[in-house]
Amino acid sequence: MQHPLSRRKRIVGLDLGTSKVAAVIGEIDEYGHLNVLGVGEVSSDGLRKGVVVNIDRTVSAINAAVLAAERMAGIRVESVVVSLAGTHICSQNSRGVIAVSRADREIAPADVLRVVEAARAVSIASDRQVIHLIPRAFTVDGQDGVKDAVGMTGQRLEVETNIVTGAQTALQNVIKCVHGAGFDVDDVVCQGLAAGEAVLSPNEIELGACVIDIGAGTTDVAVYNEGAALRLAVLPVGGNHVTNDIAIGLRSTLVEAEALKLSYGHTLPDVIPIEERIDVHQVGGDRIQAMPRRYLAEIIGPRMREIFQMARDEVRKSGYDGLLPAGVVVTGGGARLMGTTDIAQLEFDMSVRLGVPNGLGGLADRVAGPSFAVAAGLVRWGTKEQWRANGRRSHPVEGEALAAVGGAYQRTVRWLRDFF
Repeated sequence: MQHPLSRRKRIVGLDLGTSKVAAVIGEIDEYGHLNVLGVGEVSSDGLRKGVVVNIDRTVSAINAAVLAAERMAGIRVESVVVSLAGTHICSQNSRGVIAVSRADREIAPADVLRVVEAARAVSIASDRQVIHLIPRAFTVDGQDGVKDAVGMTGQRLEVETNIVTGAQTALQNVIKCVHGAGFDVDDVVCQGLAAGEAVLSPNEIELGACVIDIGAGTTDVAVYNEGAALRLAVLPVGGNHVTNDIAIGLRSTLVEAEALKLSYGHTLPDVIPIEERIDVHQVGGDRIQAMPRRYLAEIIGPRMREIFQMARDEVRKSGYDGLLPAGVVVTGGGARLMGTTDIAQLEFDMSVRLGVPNGLGGLADRVAGPSFAVAAGLVRWGTKEQWRANGRRSHPVEGEALAAVGGAYQRTVRWLRDFF
């Protein structure tokens, strides 16, 4: 008999961000618990707005981040689940319909896979690639809202899916960087969905919630309802835009602006005492200028308000504005700014909380901040695949259709490996 410990599987999440590359090594035990074994994080300038612009620098950052995680965990890494970002990512809804094939009209797993594949047959541009195909719910002979269709009796099976696509070249460059660093790609996951995996509970996903992941170059918006993601969008603004605004407004360097943002920045000027002052090292000498701290907040506030206004526009497009009982969850490195949840609450007029990775064991304290949401979410995404491979379903709809979706990933990865 196989020893339970031998069934443990290690998953590595690799978050390729605009300002940093983070690697998290996790292990899922025989009970499905996820433990963090190692963490590595390095700054990077090989990406711009989430898209690779320098292969060599990105490969170097990947190697450095994974090496740091390997040393902490004491193991070697062979493959990773990698993130994909950039404004080229977009989602659309699709519906698949088939006739049940068996004579007794009982729906079999093969029927579920066929209807998911039927939903894939949508018209997309030749330069785009399907990244995710997320089944949301099934309809059997007009009865909608079915989560687990296998075993039911019917003649007509339908499925509602959310198809996420991205630019082929952006996907190729990400996988090329990972291969250049000497690692295989287990999966490619959009950053917004990875963040949702890390910070949302199953109840929040079922009730309806919006995850806003504020990165350095982009902001990901993912809307969830009835147990699955129904819209994903990437905004072309992020924390770097706030830093640039500060550098221009205070005539300081970008390094100084970033330090001021994290140490003294706030999104709401009215909460800052009018007499409070900060020292600013201005460009062009060693001159230090004392300025009101409220002035800093007056620079930051409009940009953060713009980000959340754009995010709310995406929620409106989903048709669920005001219909998300679990509210808004703000995460990512940009969420570390003081007053972020306050200004989000003003814009959305619903409950807002800060999202941090949850449900982790081991060295969970090393990934406790919002900036590690994507990396931790990538590990959790990979564990779902392993859990399913062991014959266990973490979610009825996912369990039925994950084989089809996983097959699409494997075909994509194999094609890219041959391509390069």
